Amino acid sequence: MRPYLIFKDLKLRLAILSVVLLCQSAVLAQTPVANRIKGLIKTLPAGSTVVAKYTDNHRHCLYYVSGHRLYCYDVLTGQREDVNFSNSSYTHILSTWLSPDGNFFFVAVDKGSLSPFYLDSGQELWRYNSRTKRSFKVGQGYYIERHKEAIVIKRASRCLNPNAPQSHQRWMGQDHYYDLYGKVIFAKEEFEIK
Repeated sequence: MRPYLIFKDLKLRLAILSVVLLCQSAVLAQTPVANRIKGLIKTLPAGSTVVAKYTDNHRHCLYYVSGHRLYCYDVLTGQREDVNFSNSSYTHILSTWLSPDGNFFFVAVDKGSLSPFYLDSGQELWRYNSRTKRSFKVGQGYYIERHKEAIVIKRASRCLNPNAPQSHQRWMGQDHYYDLYGKVIFAKEEFEIK
């Protein structure tokens, strides 16, 4: 092999190596906001659950659940605020998850004995917009579940024997389907609630 070809090949290899190292260092590099959030997560009270982390210029905060309350910690100001996403009381937070684009997150709550009729409004699903800090009640029912393609809220629709004592009443229910952003898709056929 000619010496100038070896040198040319070496230059190409060094160029490829430098691009690879540059890409790798860009992936490993964290912004100061991301580093603060990462450090904050380590100091959360035991049993806390991280809901969402935002490191952009607009949000720079961490949302987390602790003691069945939702909190937002702004890492630039160092202030923690209690997030009031619901306009009614609840006993505990069942679960949280992010929308596919990460701009919204959902909070499913159980109202327990605070609900006048559990089959109709025992659980509520709220959608919180992390950019505007506004919430919206998606729906309510007696069971909320998240699937890969949709959110399902099971809710009582009508009583089959309304004159019977409440403990002996039979109810029909429906599965109400919502997309992964909380918009109504459809309701399935009625079924008897067991």
